[in-house]
Amino acid sequence: MSMTLWLNIRDDETYESNGEDHSAVFYLQEPLDALADKLNVTPLSAFYDDTDVRYNMDETGEFDDAEEGWPASAANWFPAEAVLSSVSVILDHLQTNPEALTTTDGWKQEDVIEDLTDFKSELERAAAQSKTVHLCIVM
Repeated sequence: MSMTLWLNIRDDETYESNGEDHSAVFYLQEPLDALADKLNVTPLSAFYDDTDVRYNMDETGEFDDAEEGWPASAANWFPAEAVLSSVSVILDHLQTNPEALTTTDGWKQEDVIEDLTDFKSELERAAAQSKTVHLCIVM
């Protein structure tokens, strides 16, 4: 089963997703969290949300009342500015330090840079509108 991250942006009781595959960030969570600690920023995994996985694997009835998809109120949301701050610091560091990240399972630092660049672009837009966001774990 393949996992990835999507950036979801909340708009009141709805949310939008850019639907882009950010698997490198998901699969390199541990070295990215270690790098975030080294850079003294909040780890990206602190902004993860598993609501989509819970919805798709629901055996508890948690989402029985959901008509179309999971409700925005069921998820954890974070200020876009906070996520943007961590993404920006980590991205800047990776772009200026070509061997800063321990890579594994075929994922390379360049893959992470590509994912973070996409996140940053969307986060800048969301932050300008004072939105909340999360990095949604998707299977």
